[in-house]
Amino acid sequence: MGSRKKTAWTAGIQYERFVGYQYEIKGSKVQYHGALNGVDDLGIDLVCTNGSTVHVVQCKRLSPVKEIPVRENVIAQVYGAAKFYALEKGLMLDVIPVLVTTYECSEMARMFAKHLGVQLVEKLAFKPYPCIKCNVSQLNGEKIYHLPFDLQYDATQVGDMPGEFYAMTVAEAEVAGFRRAFRWRG
Repeated sequence: MGSRKKTAWTAGIQYERFVGYQYEIKGSKVQYHGALNGVDDLGIDLVCTNGSTVHVVQCKRLSPVKEIPVRENVIAQVYGAAKFYALEKGLMLDVIPVLVTTYECSEMARMFAKHLGVQLVEKLAFKPYPCIKCNVSQLNGEKIYHLPFDLQYDATQVGDMPGEFYAMTVAEAEVAGFRRAFRWRG
């Protein structure tokens, strides 16, 4: 299963989804901003809302083998992106910039983060997680599952309707009564 090489974009999107899942299981509603907007994401990978708090998250999946840390320009970008997002949306809520990375930040980047109020999560390794979204249609109650490469995957929310969950396997989703999404690409 591991012989096909991933592109940097694919590896990055996988990490964004993994981080988004971590927020979702803690009760946040997650907008997969980077995956939905591509190069026009303004440096915002995830917008995670929990109550009156909004986390604007930049994810960096870096190789610990290469030992190239996150630099201060990334901290400045996520700080600026969070401020822009809050102004653009007219939010009076707490908008907190967050950087999540598989490796670590440089000392200067940590200093930037401290002074700018950017939360850092370093060395959060990507791990297998249940990534099949089992969604119940709000229109007709139909139970549909979405795989990570399906067209509506990143726009699909899990947790809005009773019975929705993340499955580890297609078999698990189908045993629970969910069918494959009609709009998919193979």
